[in-house]
Amino acid sequence: MIHLIEDLAVLLLVSLPINLLFHKIKLPSVMGYLIAGVLIGPYGLQLIEDIEAVKHLAEIGVILLLFVIGLEFSLTRLLKNLASVLGVGGFQLILTAGTIGWIFHLYGFAQNQSIAFGLIIALSSTAIVLKMITDRAEIDTLHGKLCIGTLLFQDLCVVPIMLLMPLLAQTGAISSIDLLIAMLESIAAVVAIFFLSNLIVPRLLTWIARNGNKEHLTLSVIFIMLITGWASQKMGLTLAMGALIAGMIISDSEYNHQIIIDILPLRDYFSSIFFISVGMLLQVEIFYDSILVCLQLTVAAVLIKMFMAFCSCLLVRAPLRISLIVGLRLAQVGEFSLILAAIGLEKGLFNTNQYQLLLVVSILSMLIAPLLIQVSSKLSIWIFSRSKAEEGVEKEVEENLISEHVIIAGYGLGGRTLAKVLQEAEIPFIILELNGEKIKRALTEGMATHYGDCTQEETLLRAGVKQARMIVYAISDQVSSERAIRLTRKLNLDVKIMVRTRLASQVEELKAAGADVVIPEEFETSIEIFCRVLKEYRIPNNVIEQQVELIRMEGYSMFRGLSLNTESLKKFSTYLTATLTESYLVIEDSWINEKTLGEIDISGATVIAVVRKNKPYPNPGAEFLVLSGDMLILFGSHMQLNKSIQYLREGPESQL
Repeated sequence: MIHLIEDLAVLLLVSLPINLLFHKIKLPSVMGYLIAGVLIGPYGLQLIEDIEAVKHLAEIGVILLLFVIGLEFSLTRLLKNLASVLGVGGFQLILTAGTIGWIFHLYGFAQNQSIAFGLIIALSSTAIVLKMITDRAEIDTLHGKLCIGTLLFQDLCVVPIMLLMPLLAQTGAISSIDLLIAMLESIAAVVAIFFLSNLIVPRLLTWIARNGNKEHLTLSVIFIMLITGWASQKMGLTLAMGALIAGMIISDSEYNHQIIIDILPLRDYFSSIFFISVGMLLQVEIFYDSILVCLQLTVAAVLIKMFMAFCSCLLVRAPLRISLIVGLRLAQVGEFSLILAAIGLEKGLFNTNQYQLLLVVSILSMLIAPLLIQVSSKLSIWIFSRSKAEEGVEKEVEENLISEHVIIAGYGLGGRTLAKVLQEAEIPFIILELNGEKIKRALTEGMATHYGDCTQEETLLRAGVKQARMIVYAISDQVSSERAIRLTRKLNLDVKIMVRTRLASQVEELKAAGADVVIPEEFETSIEIFCRVLKEYRIPNNVIEQQVELIRMEGYSMFRGLSLNTESLKKFSTYLTATLTESYLVIEDSWINEKTLGEIDISGATVIAVVRKNKPYPNPGAEFLVLSGDMLILFGSHMQLNKSIQYLREGPESQL
């Protein structure tokens, strides 16, 4: 027991600085855990020497990791979005597993081993890919959605693959009918455990929540995880499968939010136990003795996975450049592959040497995955920008009658809103979009639409960039936006370029690329929040507008932690000390309706004009009769305006 506690303490000691380091360099901590495991394990510095203890830690890590994944893996939510993940995900898994399995079979491996290798290598790393897509604010991009849909489909297929592994490990020839029967029996066991647990667990949690406290609820969750794992093993499945089922059941309970809050703080530690223990199981001697073979297998696996994901995207009619990005981002072997490989080793499907080679290939592919993800967008743009524009493009554009128009790149929510406003204002515009569904929507709504990639010169020329007055980039991919801005500025020095970005930290980069106006979403949200707060405290509109203008003059630097410079402070002082104006609309039931200005007797501020039916009446006298619909223009200081508006709204009683 003391050795187990020491080992867990070492793992925690190692995982903390690794998390801090990789967070600092903006890389997934999974990479660091794997490297640390290799260094501290029995085949490295031997800080943890007991191989059996390492295997037990790995098994504990698998159970805990799958339980936490189950908590975040809502079956109800997945079934609602099932149709959206079947396309590219189904093609990717079938093509990759089939191709890799066929190659292994050609090299003399048994059929059951070939199938297992194909299924294991076909899975990609949800932990690495999803984290980097989220950190890069690319979830709403087309390639981000394709990647996430594929990963969701792979995660969905983990359960049947886990059921299939023990069946593939059965010795002797097994017919297709026997395999089908065994598979159905395993699925029946999973369904039985799931529905029995689903009948008992919610009622148990409800009773404990009503009669106990938070600690009792946490203890009951741990008990549910253990008992479900035990029942799963008794029915011929694995402890890990039971933990996954327990997590999925609890995720759909009414207390899932509180449970997730209690359990998820330990998620990173659970993950670190698993990945570090996997790294410790890697026999460095095997890697050194066959380093060339390991590198060749890794390169082959990465290239095959990249090509098959690329083809899968093409089969669902995704653009070539987007398909290449998805291929590069899904080219690694995933964490579920490590779990399945361990099951295969335990069941005798692989020998130790085969397992070690699979472990090496998985770890190496995970280590290079962040690099491929980081270069994927820029590399795809560079490759497809090498192709020359078709002849006659410029001639076609010159014959195009449209000019002084707006080009809208991206038909998401922002692009649609802008297009509708321009349409109402009868301002000519053209939409550029890569997503086929959005193209169909734009055409259905009667919008002038071009299908094309805004990072390509040919596409911009076809949209008439040389004749355009303005181009608005409303796309979520910051790398593509930067490339498109530079290209647009090269083609037309005078066009006004406006671009939307998610993060204020990207403003300067996009302006340096040639954008005239950059609007970060987080900044505009902040402006809307503080405007509404100030309005709640009845701060005059002109004061609020001047605060907004001041921040925008600073180029959003206030939101990046930079102080105001001297020139801005002078402008700020000018704004605050200047005499201001405010307007007040007289409505039907207003107390000042049908009274003269002399009767109203506004103290402090001065009525410098009245606007009636769009006609101004400057410097009205005391005898001027105020009517419903009139707009009073007030002149005075901040305090005078504030008191006067309150007086006009509430009447003379407000001055008492």
